[in-house]
Amino acid sequence: MTAVVISAHGSGPESRVFGDRVTIPEFEVYSNPTVRIAEVKRRRFNVIDRAVQKARQEIMAQEDANVFAALDASAVVENQPQDVADGGLLKRDLVELKVQVDRWDLVTTKFFMNINEFTDILNWASGGGQGAGGGEVDAVTQREILQTGLYAHIWGADIMVSKIVPPGTIYSCADPEFVGVMPIRQDIEVLPADEPRKLSLGWVVSEIIGIGIVNPRGVAKGSKSQAPG
Repeated sequence: MTAVVISAHGSGPESRVFGDRVTIPEFEVYSNPTVRIAEVKRRRFNVIDRAVQKARQEIMAQEDANVFAALDASAVVENQPQDVADGGLLKRDLVELKVQVDRWDLVTTKFFMNINEFTDILNWASGGGQGAGGGEVDAVTQREILQTGLYAHIWGADIMVSKIVPPGTIYSCADPEFVGVMPIRQDIEVLPADEPRKLSLGWVVSEIIGIGIVNPRGVAKGSKSQAPG
């Protein structure tokens, strides 16, 4: 909470921030890949490096799943869920999500969405498109989208695509420092965990992290077939 107090000796008003200490609970994320020794001998590529690399990717996917679960839960605490056009994501849908965050004196810097909604953006046209008046973008932008298949920024915010985001859902977020924290007690660590009786090599890939959304006002959510608030 922010309080305005009158300082001593008649000086100007002073703004002070008062808040409770928040302790973020920690949890373990781990993966336990194993490889048959016989496969190590057969493969022409380094199957051990491949197994460890896939385990790290699995850890990162679990991280993303937990982060988006936290964003989803916090997005409806202070902000109203927004309805997204079922026929395809429009610029007005992104504007409505941006307003939900910006009205708290924050700045929307990220939009997270599934590839399905990003494909809606690729369908934006300069004429005869989905938007009012026939289009969502100008001719130059439409040509760039057609040539590159990319549309990475809008109004200074990054458009991020993740398979972890459910189809039909879009999140808008402020800068990370104004939304939440992810403390890392132990970064990704690889420990040997062989299983000789099964003739297998193994590893335990793990980390200890915490995830907390300390400012729900910095997150907004839009969904297709969402009843308007």
